[in-house]
Amino acid sequence: MLYNADPSSPTEPSVWDYFTDKVKSWMKNQPNEDPSLEERYPSPPKSIPWFTVAAVMLALLAQLSLEPSAKRAAWPGVLLYVGALTCVVFAFYRHEWVLPPQKTGSIDAFTISFKLEYLIASIIFSLLAFLLFGNGRFGYVNTSLWILSIVFFFLTFWPKEISIKNQIKAAWKCFNEQGWQVKISRWTIIVLALIAVILFYNFSRLNSVPPEMLSDQAEKLMDVNDILNGQRPVYFPRNTGREALHFYASAAFMRLFNLEVSFLNLKIVAVFANLLTLFFIYLLGKEWGDRWVGLAAVFFAGIAYWPLLFTRLALRIPYYPLFVAPVMTFIIRGLRRQNLPDILWAGLFLGLGLHGYTPYRIMPILVVIGFLIYLVHTGDKNLRLHSILALVIVAFASLLVFIPLLRFWVDNPNLFAYRAFSRLTGMEVGFQNSPLVIFLQNFWRASIMFFWDNGVIWAHSIPGRPALEVISGAFYFLGIAGLILRYFRKWDWRDLFMLVSIPMLMMPSILSLAYPGENPCLNRTAGAIVPVFVIIGMAFVSIFRSINQYISVRAGRLALIIVVILLLVWSGINNYDLVFNQYFSIYQDASWNTSEVGRVAAFFIESSGSPETTYVVGYPHWIDSRLVAINAGYPGLDFAIFPEEIPVTQTDPRAKVFFLNIHDEENSQLIQQTFPSGVQWRFESEIPNKDFKVFFVPPTTGANP
Repeated sequence: MLYNADPSSPTEPSVWDYFTDKVKSWMKNQPNEDPSLEERYPSPPKSIPWFTVAAVMLALLAQLSLEPSAKRAAWPGVLLYVGALTCVVFAFYRHEWVLPPQKTGSIDAFTISFKLEYLIASIIFSLLAFLLFGNGRFGYVNTSLWILSIVFFFLTFWPKEISIKNQIKAAWKCFNEQGWQVKISRWTIIVLALIAVILFYNFSRLNSVPPEMLSDQAEKLMDVNDILNGQRPVYFPRNTGREALHFYASAAFMRLFNLEVSFLNLKIVAVFANLLTLFFIYLLGKEWGDRWVGLAAVFFAGIAYWPLLFTRLALRIPYYPLFVAPVMTFIIRGLRRQNLPDILWAGLFLGLGLHGYTPYRIMPILVVIGFLIYLVHTGDKNLRLHSILALVIVAFASLLVFIPLLRFWVDNPNLFAYRAFSRLTGMEVGFQNSPLVIFLQNFWRASIMFFWDNGVIWAHSIPGRPALEVISGAFYFLGIAGLILRYFRKWDWRDLFMLVSIPMLMMPSILSLAYPGENPCLNRTAGAIVPVFVIIGMAFVSIFRSINQYISVRAGRLALIIVVILLLVWSGINNYDLVFNQYFSIYQDASWNTSEVGRVAAFFIESSGSPETTYVVGYPHWIDSRLVAINAGYPGLDFAIFPEEIPVTQTDPRAKVFFLNIHDEENSQLIQQTFPSGVQWRFESEIPNKDFKVFFVPPTTGANP
């Protein structure tokens, strides 16, 4: 079945078109003004772009004044940002600052090559997979049927003229005829340098920053260990339930390279997820602006304290932005080019993201909003019709990818929804105020977290400081201001979609109505790093590109390059200090030294003891005994023991070791009375106030070690 768009179909102006024409005419006050004027760079330059320069300087001073200090106050930063905004308005309307022009969209709607037999096969396979996933596990049969349903759905709509096989043949033919040609250009050198810097920030001191695991990592590693031991759940029930993608990716990495189940290896997988996110951020920046916008966005995101912290924490958080980036990229590019493969890829990544991290569940809503924005801004009736068809394709493709979780959701609705609804509703605690009031307060706090306060959770943030450092924060403000101004002049749907995406991607944090103290938090807002850093890259590139148009002498351009380099270095120094100094110190002081206890336990097991006779005596708000077992090399065990169980261990003749909190006098006396031949000493930790007691019990005469 073939459905062809008729490019000659007449277009009908909508009420929105009429309204926007009137508003644009009113704002410009010049009905016949050339609409492409703002996309021209000043030529010839008439004066120094003082408003643009002043906007940058005021924004930098504003954000610098909002950095944490003993006497920090909001009003100096607010006043400076008001001044910066005023300068932005003048710079924008004097055409001193010109944003990168949006790529021209296709005026012809895509053609759907519809293969009914493939669609029927996809539906049959999907229904069978849905039924077989009733066991809640990935098996060979149900997983194969699930994958086949996705493949046949792609084949249903994949254009005949775009053949992957033909593309591979063409590439191979070109290679045989010409070989590889490597050209070293200025762009190549910059890209290689950028990659080196990003790899340094992502892998430097990965084993020690952060230095210790928390209970969350214990459960993650236990889930990975379960997979390596043959379990294949669709959804992991530990800690109120979690999606599976991170665990399977980590288990595959550890199995492929025969690595131990450890915190470091969990971190490495998370880092690769972050690097893949940066690749899609580049594609989004390139699509939304140009390759320099993409490159700048990748630089600022690749060294930023915000994504680096939750990446190094090695939880599921990186999988939120990982799938936001490609979905936004393929939707914007697919609708602009009217390209059906892009629409299919958007659906695939939309569904995959639902297997990653719970806050990503807001993404389908954002996708619908994006298509609605496109519909409202598009005057062509044919393009509107095809955008609705594209949304249906995206929805159906993502639904197919979601099938395993969909079946689990149907069978276990309470467990699947518990994490989200425990924050949104009063199922655990009552609301402290009117839900509407709490929502508005949360919305405001989340909106200013980039400049003022990113929350109080020390595990993945530095409490009380802005989510962005000085350079990123200043250019984010400038980018938002410039983007709003451009939207009200150009009425381009892509600008509005980018603006709306930021608060929408922070909704999992904003909607924490039952626990408003958890908002803002950098984990549930993690998806927003994608549009935020693309906007930062856009502002940075366009501002200095615009200033460069006013410089005619070589010395001036050299000075501008030096300024750009100094700002980049300043940003790098800021982020390095935040991650490797401030965050490291806060995390080390707040977390327990389970790695030290684990090393002592490992030494005992290897020398004279066994895992079964290694005990961590429970004490309020002390170490997680599972982490001690993991650090000792036994991720499947738990070394915990209750005080009433201590006398029972006398029946075991093997050597024993007990780890106790330094303040636990009661259990210390109990163990000494139970094992009078034992020896106790205080282990002096390398970290202040983290000492602990070690009580060693030698084996009974004749016992086998």
